[in-house]
Amino acid sequence: MTIVNKGIKIVTIKPFPKTAFKYLLNECIMPCKWAFIVCLLLVFAETGVSNFINWLLAKFVENIKSGANPETLHLALWLVGIIVVCNIVNIFLPKQVLMYRQKHLYFPVQERIYGRALEYIFGHSVNYIINKQTGSLLAKTNQINTLQSTFSVVITQFWWLISDISLKIFLLSVINIWLGILFVFCAGIVALVNYYANKPSDRLNEMQSKAESLYSGWLVDAIANIRLVKQFNRLEYEKKRLSTLLQQYIKIKMKNMLVWFSSYTGVGCFIHLCSTLMLTFSVYLWSKSLINVGDIVFVLLTLNSGFMWMMELCVDYRRFQNNLAYIQAGLEPFIDKHEIEDLPNAKVLKVKKGKIEFKNVGFAYSEQKRIFDGFNLSIESGEKVGIVGLSGNGKTTLINLLQRAYEIQEGQILIDGQDIKTVTQASLHQNLAIIPQETVLFHRSLKDNIGYGVKATDKKIRQAAKIACADEFIRALPEGYDSMVGDRGCKLSGGERQRIAIARAVLRNSPILILDEATSSLDSESESIVAEAINNLLGKQTVIAIAHRLSTLRKMDRIIYLEQGTVAEVGTFDELAKKKNGKFAKLWKMQQLEKKD
Repeated sequence: MTIVNKGIKIVTIKPFPKTAFKYLLNECIMPCKWAFIVCLLLVFAETGVSNFINWLLAKFVENIKSGANPETLHLALWLVGIIVVCNIVNIFLPKQVLMYRQKHLYFPVQERIYGRALEYIFGHSVNYIINKQTGSLLAKTNQINTLQSTFSVVITQFWWLISDISLKIFLLSVINIWLGILFVFCAGIVALVNYYANKPSDRLNEMQSKAESLYSGWLVDAIANIRLVKQFNRLEYEKKRLSTLLQQYIKIKMKNMLVWFSSYTGVGCFIHLCSTLMLTFSVYLWSKSLINVGDIVFVLLTLNSGFMWMMELCVDYRRFQNNLAYIQAGLEPFIDKHEIEDLPNAKVLKVKKGKIEFKNVGFAYSEQKRIFDGFNLSIESGEKVGIVGLSGNGKTTLINLLQRAYEIQEGQILIDGQDIKTVTQASLHQNLAIIPQETVLFHRSLKDNIGYGVKATDKKIRQAAKIACADEFIRALPEGYDSMVGDRGCKLSGGERQRIAIARAVLRNSPILILDEATSSLDSESESIVAEAINNLLGKQTVIAIAHRLSTLRKMDRIIYLEQGTVAEVGTFDELAKKKNGKFAKLWKMQQLEKKD
């Protein structure tokens, strides 16, 4: 369901079905059911033409057996002509079936599933995504999109086989009812033998899919952090780690291949026994004058293209089971319910002043120790508040709760009197501008990174860069604002990346600004430049600044010192710095001594 409310798009997506079979049925087949039905009809027509040719060949043999005369010659020529036409149709029809299947089934379903998958992944909370390996999520997205080969098995193999066997049963029954019954019996026995012969491979298919997904995740993780791997001289360690997993994967695959070889051989031998039985019975019927020579020819052609196709069922069934296991392993992130969802009647957050209130907030990460218990804090409209405290006392958690990265268990968080649980996440994030400790940049141009999330002209992007003290270093680059920043901004220094984040916040122009340790990882020179850029940014917005370096909070209206999830001290920078035996004062003195050293 998609609702558009005054420019904010609210998207609610249901989880995917929990089993691979239901996923194929509900998400892939039903949305394109008419195209799927047409594909089945086309395949049925294809098998009909093939069996009709065999029928014509049998009639041709029976016709010429009676000797050469004008009547038999005339019928023989007609039969040859029809066979030629049918063979021509048999050349073009399979290609048309394939083209129709690709255009009206495979590609539309592929496009729909990719869109649904990406929307559902992006709908997960940040916490969920960061706890999953990027490579694993990518691999799982690819796993659930192995639809073309799966549909190929279902349509071109299973349905082809069902259609072909059904027509053969009908035609054999027309020749002699006992031939049809014996063929049904043999086909049923072959199917059962095939099913149980392949049963041991089910578990192996599942293990193989999981091992492949895990290997992909580890590989992407190692490549993404290749700089760290080389810095710590851990190339051999990573190679050995990946090699161990790869060996396990190959071992499972080899075992699976042995199971397949055994089942394929066993089923093949059984099929030949059934073929011998059918042929022997046909000769017996012929000896009793119940069928003619042409009928025996049809039986021979049917056995050749019938039971031999049943031989392939062993392979096709295994492929289908493998695909189902592969898809099932990939469904995990798409069946996990979104941890944080908009309410059905969620409204758009309207911020006119920017007042923030934490009312009796209670929160804990899973079953861990509670971070906040009855926490209260009010930040007035346009107020600049610094949040300080030792690590692990709730500073970053407070910011995460304001962004609704996690759901609070008790209490309320209000912005201009509106509970953030009752508004859309999109409108909440639209009203927050964040400058994080570690700026994340896309491997795109500087212009694209600065203008990310807003529609801005080149002129406005340059103006934002000037306010952020970034214009000078950008223009010094060979390609200026069109310069690519590299993976995660690796071509820029820490201070340069932070200034790009500030320029991005300038363009966003949100009523609430959050500074999360924005200068903690910078050297003194870079910190000075970034601090100047932040001061240029500060206007009438409500500002919450978390800082490790207390000197960056001098211009804040108020300082909040957090300790064990409670407000331990409140006051201006000067008041707290001069407070005797104060916690902030002690921390400030320690930093002053460190600076002198």
